[in-house]
Amino acid sequence: MKFLTLIFLVVSCASRADYVFMKETETSKTIQLVNSKEVKAVSDLNSKNWALYPDISADGEEVVFVEGPDQSNLHLAVLNLKTNEKKIFQPKISGMVLHPKFTKNKKFIFFSAPGVNGKNNIHYVDRNFEEKIVNESEEAYFPRPSADGSFLVYQRNSAGKKEIVLFDRTENTTKVIAEGMSPSLSFDERLIAFTSKKEGSWDTYIFNRDTEKTERMTVDEKDEMAPTFKPDNTLVVASNKSGHYRLYTVKNKTLVQMSTFDFDGDWEAYSPQFSGETKYVQGERAPYLGGARSSFGTVVHEGKIYMAGGHQGAEHTYPPESFTDHFVSYDIEKNEWTELAPTPMKAHGYQIAANGNYIYTFGGFAYSEVHKPKWKSLDLIHRYDIRTNKWEEIGKLSSPRSSNVAVTINGKVILAAGWNSTPKKENDYEGTFLDTVEIFDLETEKIEIASYKLPLPLRRALTGVELNGKVLMVGGLGEGASHFELLQKVTSFDPTTGAVTELAPLPFATFAPAAEVLNGELFVFGGMFKTGEMNYEYVSHIYGMNLKNQTWRHLGRSLQETKGFSQVFHVDSKTLGILGGHRYFEGFDSPVKTFETFK
Repeated sequence: MKFLTLIFLVVSCASRADYVFMKETETSKTIQLVNSKEVKAVSDLNSKNWALYPDISADGEEVVFVEGPDQSNLHLAVLNLKTNEKKIFQPKISGMVLHPKFTKNKKFIFFSAPGVNGKNNIHYVDRNFEEKIVNESEEAYFPRPSADGSFLVYQRNSAGKKEIVLFDRTENTTKVIAEGMSPSLSFDERLIAFTSKKEGSWDTYIFNRDTEKTERMTVDEKDEMAPTFKPDNTLVVASNKSGHYRLYTVKNKTLVQMSTFDFDGDWEAYSPQFSGETKYVQGERAPYLGGARSSFGTVVHEGKIYMAGGHQGAEHTYPPESFTDHFVSYDIEKNEWTELAPTPMKAHGYQIAANGNYIYTFGGFAYSEVHKPKWKSLDLIHRYDIRTNKWEEIGKLSSPRSSNVAVTINGKVILAAGWNSTPKKENDYEGTFLDTVEIFDLETEKIEIASYKLPLPLRRALTGVELNGKVLMVGGLGEGASHFELLQKVTSFDPTTGAVTELAPLPFATFAPAAEVLNGELFVFGGMFKTGEMNYEYVSHIYGMNLKNQTWRHLGRSLQETKGFSQVFHVDSKTLGILGGHRYFEGFDSPVKTFETFK
């Protein structure tokens, strides 16, 4: 393996870009960068080297492509558009290195390169350029990884056929979805585009992972190649219908030429790839103290974030050790975590609140030796004194409650939705979903039941957000444990009257997402999606809804990990924090310790 770093100055190069494509003439193959409707070359037009098959990171800050003097001697090049630093990576076996692709979290680069069998395999490297091979026995090209690389779409050449393969690296399962080549994966990871030659010319098709149905998208008599997606799922192809390959969007199976650059000249445009929305900045802060966990409570109070309880270990398993009483605080300015006195009960599935010198916990989901299944919900209200670092019990809820929301509005904590998980009889997994709303006054420390009931569907494992004095209930899991009813609803209710308004539903059904309002938009991070009749997966998508016109969109951005059961909160007026959660990855089913930021 050869690896070196050098400084590569790019004339008038922007720090971020919207998309890249390959420009090919008879004498050169170069990478073009498109930003603010301008086109700039990111490789020397007079270079004797080829530069081809570009990809751009989701944040628009990095470009990866293949370069070299000829097809038998190619390597990877990663160019940082902010620093102009260029890193070169030479795989272990030199030759036709092709089709590099970032994961959306930028932790890995997948590509096709020669293997020990003399044929190209799918390889990948982390950001330290440690090289691994997905499957040495397959001849494979065009890898298109999911946001974190947990699954992969690629072209496999086998027995004279070109096949589009979906490989789940978590379950180690492979599925052939079509004959074709050059696959692409949509930003929401539900659609797979590819090309196939069935009626004399190459056309583009889309396979829907949810429905497992395939639809033909182009019917032009010329060739449509190199399909890809914009963040809004608009399909973009390279077509030679004008005599030269140019870039087109596909609308109602009609090709519409993209007009962001000059189309004149004897050259070909090929291999387009798009970034997400580049105005957002993502980062990470110090991970929290103690073991990784999910389903904990958080609250921001007087410059600190408090984090209480949580679930440790694999999901849907609840031995005593999976419940934790861990309680920590984070100083936002110092970026430091501090261990505090443990909570009185080991529990998870609850939210917390704060006022003055106190932090409050309400209910929760806990271990129970006397029930079958061995769990129960709690009805206890505990108070933590910041000055003395001590806890005490100060009251009880009207009913045990967990997996609910707790939203503070005008000095009152609104406890809504969730369930009483305590088994009503042996082997009762259904529990009792709650339609009541309880209101805790932070000044008097008294609690009362609201006069109204929540509307159907009842739900748990949802997210609660305050908006203009109302409570937003986002997503969730519908009533019943014998099936997973994932909800799309975004429901607003007035905590004083119970008046209900339905906002634009989520573009997907999900439970256990993280959600918060920032600058007039509702953002939803991660969660769990249903991707088949009995298939569910955690996701890392970031969606935003403009609250003024109530339109949802995928930002083309992703969390560092696929995860649900995270907590989100305001770090400051411009920044959200996304803490912890649960994920599946490379055979592991476990919580995470990550503290991500989004601004």
